[in-house]
Amino acid sequence: MNQMTICLIIFILTLIAFGFLNNRISMTVISLISVAALMLTGCLDPSDALSSFSNSSAILMASMFVVSAGLNRTQMVHKISAFICRISKGSFTKVLAGYVILTCILAQFIPSAVACFSVVFPLALAVCREMKVAPSKMMFSLGITAIGTVITLPLSSAVSEMARIQGFLEAYEYTDYSMTIMDITYAKLPTMIAIILMAIFVIPHFAPDHEDIVTAEIKQQAQQEPLSPVREAIGYLTFLAVLLGLLFSSVIGLSTWQVAFIGALVIAASGVLNKKEVIESMNLSMVLLFVGTLAIGTALSTTGVADLIGDHLSGIITGLHNNYLAGLVFFLVPFILTQFMLNLGIYSIFAPLYIMICKSMGANPIGPIMLCMIAAMTAFFTPLATPAVPLMMGAGNYNMKDLAKMGWLPMIIITVVSVGWIMTVYPIF
Repeated sequence: MNQMTICLIIFILTLIAFGFLNNRISMTVISLISVAALMLTGCLDPSDALSSFSNSSAILMASMFVVSAGLNRTQMVHKISAFICRISKGSFTKVLAGYVILTCILAQFIPSAVACFSVVFPLALAVCREMKVAPSKMMFSLGITAIGTVITLPLSSAVSEMARIQGFLEAYEYTDYSMTIMDITYAKLPTMIAIILMAIFVIPHFAPDHEDIVTAEIKQQAQQEPLSPVREAIGYLTFLAVLLGLLFSSVIGLSTWQVAFIGALVIAASGVLNKKEVIESMNLSMVLLFVGTLAIGTALSTTGVADLIGDHLSGIITGLHNNYLAGLVFFLVPFILTQFMLNLGIYSIFAPLYIMICKSMGANPIGPIMLCMIAAMTAFFTPLATPAVPLMMGAGNYNMKDLAKMGWLPMIIITVVSVGWIMTVYPIF
């Protein structure tokens, strides 16, 4: 039995355990057991497993949990939440719409779903507490918005992504077609609109209602002593500084994880959170879940699973002569794979592959590339693809069944809108 087969077996068993054993064994422990199995069978190099623990996204997650907890410890965030509740006149839909739109706007400036969600969710969490609404009714809407609308409008992040795609085209010597910044907006805008509308009006009807979690958080918070004026100011000024740092990280020369890490250190050193609160706020269970799933995704990539799928895909596409069927295949393959492997890795593998397939047919590669981008950057069914999902799961107290219940309809709508629109405006046949 070769390593590819062994890796697939371990991966399938992991998914089964996620679905049926998570009430007895946490998903974090399951994922780490799988990592150990992959190392023992030689499917995962120990150095690759170890590098998952030092991944910048893991540090970003833990740090933003601390910074967010520092903000939630202040009174200002609760005053803001009370004000929002008053102007919305108690309408949950209006409040949700405001936070969904805010998340979408941030996603155009911060090309990181986990960073965007980290900025918004503590404010949304405070509003949920103020309105006595379970956070689980709101967090998936914010998460899918952060994940699915990132890099859509023609701003700085889209410029960087346009340059990346153009680099692929030039590297594979297919310069008959070129990418412009408006191609990204033109292709992704209908999907962004669909996600926003679903996040506000549809997803809350499918979201679970974990009221017991809200009650426990309110009681715990009521027992805390108010911060001193100095620490109160440090709490919200640090959050504001981290937000600005995330927005302008390229200008100040710091990566997003460095900005969040420094902010977390300020919160801890200033005493906004005590030692116990800092450790508890890091949500190590969700961070380690991401670490474990990242290592699993690495094993799937290094054992050649993605390459094998790509080879089969090439043969299928060349045999199709219908734009919409071809577009559906172009979309579904990375969409499915990115639920189980890191989305940037899937995108980096399949975007060049799609260019080569289109080059062999003399077809316009812009549509397939955009379908690949949307599919790979829209992962919300499992915690394996992007750190935003385990962060969202922690904030909303979701399990895998919750994600499936909330995600099936958005999956269908995103697929239909993306394939239908892009294959109409960027046909390949």
